[in-house]
Amino acid sequence: MESQIGWIDFSPKDRNRVKRFMDIMGMGGVVDELGIGMIRDAMSNKLFPGFSTLYTRAKYFFITPYILLEKEKKQTKRQSGMDYFHNAEVDTNRIIIRFYENHPERSGESYFGKDKKDGNLKRQPSEIYWNGMQHLHLLESEGSIDQILSDRHSLMDELLSSDRGDDPVKEQGENHMTICENVSYDSNWRQFITDNGLRLTRTEAETLRDRLQLHLKDSLPTSLVANSKLWTKYSSALEESRQSKYLDNAFIHFVESSIDLISNEELRKNLIKAHDMALFLHGAHIAYNIQLWSKVNARVDFIDKLRSEGIDWLCNLSDRMIDFDGFHIDDCIRGTNLKTPTRKFLNEIQILIKNNSDWIQIESELCSLTEHQERWNKKSKSRFVKIEKGQVIEEMNKQQWLGLYLINYRYMSTLSVIKDIYDGLANEV
Repeated sequence: MESQIGWIDFSPKDRNRVKRFMDIMGMGGVVDELGIGMIRDAMSNKLFPGFSTLYTRAKYFFITPYILLEKEKKQTKRQSGMDYFHNAEVDTNRIIIRFYENHPERSGESYFGKDKKDGNLKRQPSEIYWNGMQHLHLLESEGSIDQILSDRHSLMDELLSSDRGDDPVKEQGENHMTICENVSYDSNWRQFITDNGLRLTRTEAETLRDRLQLHLKDSLPTSLVANSKLWTKYSSALEESRQSKYLDNAFIHFVESSIDLISNEELRKNLIKAHDMALFLHGAHIAYNIQLWSKVNARVDFIDKLRSEGIDWLCNLSDRMIDFDGFHIDDCIRGTNLKTPTRKFLNEIQILIKNNSDWIQIESELCSLTEHQERWNKKSKSRFVKIEKGQVIEEMNKQQWLGLYLINYRYMSTLSVIKDIYDGLANEV
C-alpha cells in the first residue's frame, strides 16, 4: 500500500509554509546533502534580510501594494478578495510577458512567466516577495495576503503606511492619494509596465533606497545603495571571479576585493564570517564528491581532478580565509536549530583542518565523515543508500559535481534588485 501524507493547517501562513516545503520535497535529486542549509540561510538572513534567492526584479516589490490599493475601487460585489487579487496579478503577469515578447532586444532580462505564457504561475510574485515587502515596511502587516484579502472592506491605508508606527489621519471622505504616494503609486502604473517592462520609476527607486536605509541598516543591500564604489565592486565581481586564478565565486571575490570599503562594523563582521564559512564548507563537499564517485568506480581522471581540488583547497585555506585563526564553526551555528549530529560533523571537520595541512592525510577520514553525515541527513534518499541497493540515480549518468558548490548566498538575486534601483535613480521619471 502506498504511503500518503496529509496535514491540517490553522492559517494561510501555515498553508504557504507547507506548500513551500512540498515544493522542495518534490524537486528532483537530493537537496542539501550534508544538512548545512540551515546555517547558510541563517547567514544569508543576516547579510540579506528580506531578500530571497528567487527574486528577479525590484518592480515586484510594488505590484502587490499597487493591486491592494485599488482593491476597494475595483473589486466587484461578486468577487472574493482572493479572486480579485488573483485575477489582477495574473493580468499584470500577462502585461509583463507581452512586453518582453514584443521586445526581443530585452529578452535577457529576468521576469516571472518566461516558461508559462498565460500568467498563471505555480508560485506568484506576491507570495515570493511578501516577506521582503514586510521587511521594507511597504506593507504594514504581519499576516499573510490571504488574511488581508479575507476582509473585503479592510482599509489599505492601515497596511500601506509610510512607516511603521504612523497614525494616518482618516478624515470623512478622505481619498487614498496621500497613502498611495507612500508606495510610489501612480494610477497609470500598468501603462508604465506596458511601455517600459519592469523598469523602476525614479520615485520607486528612491522609495526602495530610502526604505533600505531606514529599516535594514546593517544589511549588505543597504550599503550597496548608499556606496556607489561598493556597488561597482559588487556588480563587477561576477565577471572578475571567472577570471580569478583561485577557486572562486562572485560572493567570495566581492568580499575579498571590497572588505576595506565596509564601514558598518556589524556588516563587516558578518561578511568575513560568511566568506570564511563558504570556503570552510567547500572542503566537505569536495570530499563528498570523491567518496560518492569512488563508490561507482568513476573515471580515475575525474576523481583525480576532484582530489586535486581538495589539495588546492586545504593548501590555500589559511591564506584565503580572512580570519582563519579566529574562525569557529560554532559561531556560525549559534542561534540555529541545527541538529546535534550535524553540529558534531562540522566540529570534527574543523578539528581535522586545524590539525592537518595536507589533504592526503585527512582525505580518508573526511570522506568517511561526509558519507556518514549524508546517510544520517537524507535517510532513504541518501545516494550512498541508493547505490548500495543498486538503484539507478539519474543525475549520476554524467560524471560531474553533485551537491552544493561554493556558497554564493543571495548574491545573484540581490545583484538584479540593486541594479534596478540604480537604473531607476538614473531615470527622469
